[in-house]
Amino acid sequence: MTQVYAARGVPRALETAGAWLLGALWVLWQARRADLRPGVRVVVVGAGFIGCEVAATAVGLGCHVDVVAPEEVPMQRPLGAEVGAAMLRRHEAHGVRMHLGRLPAHLDPSPSDPGRVGAVVLDDGTRLDADVVVEALGCVPNTEWLVPTGLDVSDGVRTDGWLRATDPEGHPRPDVVAVGDVARFPNALFDDVPRRVEHWSIPTDTARRAAPALVAGLTGRDLDPAPFAPVPSFWSDQYGLRVQSFGALGIADTVKLIEGDLDGEFVAGYERDGVLVGVVGIGLMKHLLEYRAEIAALAPRA
Repeated sequence: MTQVYAARGVPRALETAGAWLLGALWVLWQARRADLRPGVRVVVVGAGFIGCEVAATAVGLGCHVDVVAPEEVPMQRPLGAEVGAAMLRRHEAHGVRMHLGRLPAHLDPSPSDPGRVGAVVLDDGTRLDADVVVEALGCVPNTEWLVPTGLDVSDGVRTDGWLRATDPEGHPRPDVVAVGDVARFPNALFDDVPRRVEHWSIPTDTARRAAPALVAGLTGRDLDPAPFAPVPSFWSDQYGLRVQSFGALGIADTVKLIEGDLDGEFVAGYERDGVLVGVVGIGLMKHLLEYRAEIAALAPRA
């Protein structure tokens, strides 16, 4: 008998008391967007892509926006210091106040409504008055319930190149596959290291690979011999501009400007050992697509 399970990611929560928070982007856009009116004081905890998108939207609606994050620049983990600094300049130019290198220490209730937050107090004592607090702290794979299966769920579900779930020694289960954010898989474009990729394109790419592999495992058919080598991609819309990326920025050891100006339209290249493994840019889509093709060409032949 074949069983199908869904293991999704769950949002990280702010570990402090007294919170009235909007913890999910869907909730923000659907149920609570009415709270984002001119003059409303918004504190966003987290300066990743979601936090920065929320900040850009809120300030565009006339809110007073503060962003709190422990990193030195916004979106530092995916973009790196130099490109992140350029994005910091864009946010500050639109009036967002960034409190970087800081963490929230506690939340104070509103004097008029103890069930709502009235202020966020930072670890250096700074007090940020708030009508709305938005958590944008990323997510973690919800895999605890899979521990009894003996699968490797140390960071998502580890898989082989056919998205077949494996045990800690790397032995695959032909009747179990994992796809999307929860899958930790090797990408033949880059190396054989299993990694989770939380990008828009990955659920579709992994599902297309996993479905025939699952059928092969259940029927005894041969697996597709072609290497699994998707080009990860994501985008983020902020202030009417689209930040577009292709490849694996996180594995790079060097970041360099290869087209344009970081304060205008640009393309930044992310290299590992001198090989282009990722690009990110604003505008210049023709150039970005050319570099995407260069990255896709890294795929080995079957």
